Amino acid sequence: MEVVKMEYEKSFRVKLFDRQRAVDSLVCVGLDPLLEKLPECIIGFEYDWQKIAHWMCKIVDATAPYASMFKPQRAHYEAIKGGELALRKLVQHIHSNHPDIPVFLDCKRGDIGRTQGRYRIGQFELDGVDGMNFSPYMGKDCMSALFDSEHLGRAIVGLCYTSNPAAREVQDVRLESGDQYWEFIAKKIHKWAFTIGINDNAGLVMAAAYEQSKGSGKIFSYHLSRGRQLVGNDLWFLIPGIGTQGGFVEETVRNAYTGSGSIAINSSSDIDFASAGEDYAEAAGEKAKELRDQIRLAMK
Repeated sequence: MEVVKMEYEKSFRVKLFDRQRAVDSLVCVGLDPLLEKLPECIIGFEYDWQKIAHWMCKIVDATAPYASMFKPQRAHYEAIKGGELALRKLVQHIHSNHPDIPVFLDCKRGDIGRTQGRYRIGQFELDGVDGMNFSPYMGKDCMSALFDSEHLGRAIVGLCYTSNPAAREVQDVRLESGDQYWEFIAKKIHKWAFTIGINDNAGLVMAAAYEQSKGSGKIFSYHLSRGRQLVGNDLWFLIPGIGTQGGFVEETVRNAYTGSGSIAINSSSDIDFASAGEDYAEAAGEKAKELRDQIRLAMK
């Protein structure tokens, strides 16, 4: 009897785990182009979206040796005429040339179930990404409508504690239960993930550690350690805020890292705009390597 070998979809978190082990890196390279920062040396293309695609593909190739994950931010493509073509060309390039590196789309969708279901098709099926994030403000539907039982390996990550200072006005509101609003959200997303059946591919957006007071004794934000108390290692953390936003690498790793596949530390502007000259790709690669090495030191 002929034995039929079944092919299974590798889950996002397993893919992230394997990649982080393979290159000893927790770096997530954000791919956030701005047309006004396009290197002048990129010529010979008729349309702006083609220039953007070429630029970002070169950044991908240069940073791939240090990347555990790539994260394009969709608004940066939507704001360019033909930008969706650039985004999809970029995602296809990563899958074809760097198939071991997962692609996560930063799009922060959050709507009623039927509309959220359209986002699921748009982002996973048309854009072709391996994971995406969502806003939980409209409830469980925001997460459940992104779930597809035929693709259990996709990552679905909820906004929880973000890195922009203005978020504190909303996310730090103290509820009658004693929890801050972001803690309430962390618990909800954790519960939804297991109720829906997403399990360990689900995650939280959790900002990098930052300094809360200055002086002789530095005090850092407690949200990462508190987040781990609330969800354990069940959910992985996508961590923005390093670099231009002032987050601290050592404190971030110490309070959030529980092993390969538990966190991915994102850097976008520092890498993408490392140089506007002909060395733009090489400079991006150097920045990604610097962050990889900085994180390695923090893990010792």
